[in-house]
Amino acid sequence: MRTFALLLLAAAVVASPAVFAKGKAKHHHAKVDPAVAAEHMDKNEASYRFVRDALPLALPSWSLPIYFSMVKDKKS
Repeated sequence: MRTFALLLLAAAVVASPAVFAKGKAKHHHAKVDPAVAAEHMDKNEASYRFVRDALPLALPSWSLPIYFSMVKDKKS
């Protein structure tokens, strides 16, 4: 019974951020300025390009020829 109670408590602790996040999302009705949205999109695009270009650094050496054969160079 004690184990069940601890598992139930652990599940409640893990699920609590999701419950509170849903509550905040419902009450957010503010209009977004298009200039601010464009600025955030630019930051997201820059982050995406950084991760995309840094991927070969994280790949094992045996997979690099496969990766570079799949990715075409945009300069050519």
